[in-house]
This record gives sequence, C-alpha cells and structure tokens, in this order.
Amino acid sequence: MNTRLRTCFFLLVLTSAAGITRAETATLELVFVDSSTGLPTPARVQVRDAEGQDHVALDALMFGGDCNMSDAGAGFTTLHAALKGFKDRFVNHYSGSTQFYSEGRSTVQVRPGDVQVAAFKGPEYRIARREINLQPSDVKKVEIRLERWIDMPSKGWFSADDHLHIQRPHPDLNPRILKMMQAEDVHVANLLQMGKVRNFEIAPQYAFGPESYYQKGHHILVTGQENPRTHFLGHTITLGSPRPLFDADNYLIYRLIWEASTALGGINGFAHAYTPNGGALSPYDGMAVVLPHDMMHFLEVLQFNRSGYEAWYDILNLGFRVTPTAGTDYPCAEQNIPGHERFYTRVQGELTYEKWLDAVREGRTFVTTGPMAEFRINGRDIGSEILLDGPGQVQVEGRVTFDPERDALRVVELIQNGSLIKRVTVTQGANEVELSETIGIDETSWIALRAYGSERSFAGFVSPLHFASFDPTSNLHTAAVYVTLKGHPPIEASQRSRRIAREWLERLDDLVDVLDPANMQTLGAWLEFPVFDAVPRETLINNREALLSEIATARSFFKKLAR
Repeated sequence: MNTRLRTCFFLLVLTSAAGITRAETATLELVFVDSSTGLPTPARVQVRDAEGQDHVALDALMFGGDCNMSDAGAGFTTLHAALKGFKDRFVNHYSGSTQFYSEGRSTVQVRPGDVQVAAFKGPEYRIARREINLQPSDVKKVEIRLERWIDMPSKGWFSADDHLHIQRPHPDLNPRILKMMQAEDVHVANLLQMGKVRNFEIAPQYAFGPESYYQKGHHILVTGQENPRTHFLGHTITLGSPRPLFDADNYLIYRLIWEASTALGGINGFAHAYTPNGGALSPYDGMAVVLPHDMMHFLEVLQFNRSGYEAWYDILNLGFRVTPTAGTDYPCAEQNIPGHERFYTRVQGELTYEKWLDAVREGRTFVTTGPMAEFRINGRDIGSEILLDGPGQVQVEGRVTFDPERDALRVVELIQNGSLIKRVTVTQGANEVELSETIGIDETSWIALRAYGSERSFAGFVSPLHFASFDPTSNLHTAAVYVTLKGHPPIEASQRSRRIAREWLERLDDLVDVLDPANMQTLGAWLEFPVFDAVPRETLINNREALLSEIATARSFFKKLAR
C-alpha cells in the first residue's frame, strides 16, 4: 500500500471510530524543512484547532523512555518489549499542551477552521508558527521552514544532554531515537542505563563503549550509566566506559566503580546538583566522600528548570577542576523534554565521541536552557589556564546572545571564585549583551560568566494560569577560565577554602550519624518507595564499616584543608 493510500485508510478508520464524517474533517500534510539545507528535518510539533484541541499526526514518530525503578523494572529487555513501551505523544508541561515528534513529514487530521501549527527544533532554531485555514474535506499540503538564529556547530560547539533514560536493548531502535534527538537538536545524547542494588536494567542498552555509538552527521547516541545511586549518597553518572560497571556487594563504595571507570577511560560525575543540601537525591554527602580521590570530572548543575551552582563553586574553591554539565533526566519528571537543559562542548575538528569526552574533561563547556555564550580571558577560551608571574590584571571579554521570542534574560554576571564581581542588566528588546572588563587578580582564581531570566517560548499556546505554580527560567553558566599566580598559594589555601572544608567536614559528620546502627531500619524503609533508589537493609549493614572507612579517609583530607 503506497503512502497516499495508507494515509487515506487511516483517516477513514479514525473518523469512523470517532463518529466523525469526512465532511467534518480536514487534513494537513505538513513538511518541516531546515532552511539551511532545504531538506525535510525532524521537529517537535504542536497542532491546535480553533476549539483549542491539540492533534497528533497519524504518522507521528514513536518514541520511548523508561523510568520504572521497581525491582522488577519495566522489562524492556527485548526489541519487542521496548517498542511496546513507545508512544506517539506527550504532554508538554511547560506549555500545558499535547505535542508529537515528526520525522520531517506528518499527516494530521483536524476539524475545519483556523488551525495553529508550531514547530520546535532546539534553542538554535526560531520557533516556526503558522495559522492555516481549512475548509471541510480539505487536504492541504503546507511547508514549514525552520530557521536558525545561530549556528553553534559552525563555531565548534555541540550540544549534549548527559541524562536520558531511553530503552535501547536492540540496535534497530537507533534510527528512531536519533530522529527524536535530531528533533530537539541534541548532538550528543547520553542514554543512561540506570541501576539500583536489585535492578541494573532500567532503560537497558544493547551495548557499552564503541559498540554503542550510533552517529549520523553531527548527532550521536551513546550508552552511559547512572549507577551507583542512593538516596543518601546521591546519584552518580559514568560516561565513556567500554563496559557496564556494577557491584551489588559493595554498592555504597562509590570509589570502587569510579576507579574502574577511570582506568577504562571513562569520566565520572554526580547528577542532581540542583537539589538543596540535605534534600532527597542531594549529592552533597556522596561528593564529600569521593571528591578527595580526584576522580570526579563533572557535575550536573542544571536540571528540572533549576540550577545548582553553589556545590560546584565549593568544589572549584577546594582546588578541583570539575566541569559543569546539564541534563534533563528524561522522562523521570513531568516537565522533561530532552535537551531542555543542555550543555555545549567545544570540540576541535570533526565531532567524535572520543573528542567530545576529552573536551568535557578539559572543561570546555557551558550549560544553558537557551542562551548562548562566548567567554575569554586574555584571548583564551573557556577551560583554559592562564599563568601570571604575580598579581596583575587580565582582560575579560564575554558575550551572551539569545532569541528574544524564547528567552527574556534579565542580567549577565561575572563570577570570580564564587563571588559576584560585575553585573550587567539586559536592556528591554535586546538580543545580546557584551561585557568587557579589566579586572585585578591578587590570588589564584577561577572566573566564569552566568546569566538568568525568564523563558517565554510558549507564548500564545499557554493558558494565562498555566504558570501560576511553575515559572520556567532561562539559565546560562560557562565553565571556568583559570588564572594561576606562579609562586603563590593555590586556591585551596585561601581562608574561603578553609571555611568550605569545615562545612564539608560537617557533612561527613552528619553522614556518620546517619549510618548509626539504630538508623539502618529507617534507611532501609525506602524499600517501601520503589520509585526511588531503595537500598536493602542487608546492603546497608554489609557496607556500613567499609563506608565508614571511606568517610574517615575523606575526613582526614578535609581536616588538612580546614587548618
């Protein structure tokens, strides 16, 4: 059956099932074209009729996501099972609307009248909006062009989401998952197989390492892992390991997994840094235990429309050059859209996953929900180190650009060693802010650029009351440029760093109290909440002494810094 006949057949079946006559419907044949190539391109789409009802294409791209954290899991371990977990639509909680993914061409059946179509393709593309009038029985073909307002890959910057849970037990799923990522313009999609003590097959992947790579042009799918992960030590992410790493018997000793991954060429980090200190999923205690071993390469500082820069600032001030990253944890929260929180990495030459990993290690990133950044000190780019013979001055140049239809930035700020040293207010109607400052350096420092404001990319598609309790924000933060004074004390020797070390010692002391034998039953009670990351009581008991030994090692490290 050819495409036209198949479409007509689906229309007949659906209208008959809904009790709608063909005379009461109209058909849109949509083609989404990338204006830079002139070719059809995947996109995320919303089609809304005059009565405010959203419609999904008959040939919408089926897509998946696995956040079933029970011990049994969703069972997505075969191609057939994984496909059963795929769907053709989702509710966008930023806009309160139903949307779908298109592979580039889509057929949508709607009621006649004025129909609104919006197409989205990540933050580098302008939102394409069209209003189309349809008469009963119309079959209208409409081309919608998606235009860039900026081209980051042409500058060597490639976007990534470090935290996606999409089941991929078979390589046959690669083409459709890649189209989903192309629709969001996510260049490096890290598909994390997720674990807990009794189940390391959440969002299962068919391979790790190079065998997991699937690349078309500048878009890559690759396997990573979110494991180990506990509610009181935090959730870890490992990227780039050629094999899965899991040790149920020593699950609470994160160092063992990180030593193995580092030896295999992987990089390690913590997720959910947005979580307030002490909150559920907070990584603070776990970071305090493993940070002294210097195997932490990145920290996920932007997620769920929230930032968590303070923990990262502490880590930099303690002397560890950790890279900021961002990810959505799709689909594990209502507001997830792959790539909504993302980070850009500067790669020299053609994009490969190995070169991308090296660039993350070297700190050549910025995190964002939409705005784009340029940032240099003495002409050196993000992630660089500048050596000065002694106290002096450096020239800082920054530029933040954004799409005013999508973002309403309010301020751009310059940060040195965690403190605000310069703030620029964004003028109304502007789409960029430039900053040029000469600043004095009297101690070894890290310097970065950040910006924030409001997100308004769904104007015209949102109920006025929709954001009453949910206010999307625009966020941007660059990784650091490091300025080192030769022959002067390192950054961790400052009074500021000694105060931070004392605070982290207090976290370790609190963790020791949490691990009191009297609390084993309470900690194990999380087994009653399988959607989280329950640690069986026997694991807590068996790992307790080893974990206390890890804490003692960390305490010795922070005591030296705190003097």
